[in-house]
Amino acid sequence: MDIIFSSEHPPKTMEIERRDDGQLRLVVSLSKLGQNTILEYFLDDNDVDALKKALA
Repeated sequence: MDIIFSSEHPPKTMEIERRDDGQLRLVVSLSKLGQNTILEYFLDDNDVDALKKALA
């Protein structure tokens, strides 16, 4: 996997990774009070297009 975007604002981190099969994976993690919570979401083409519009 290649990380194509990373943003860190402790205690939160967000990364977008491109998997070997080309699929994009959004990972949001939170480290607080000794606990780590990691949420992952696999983006399809519609999600990618919507994010492009929202961030443009």
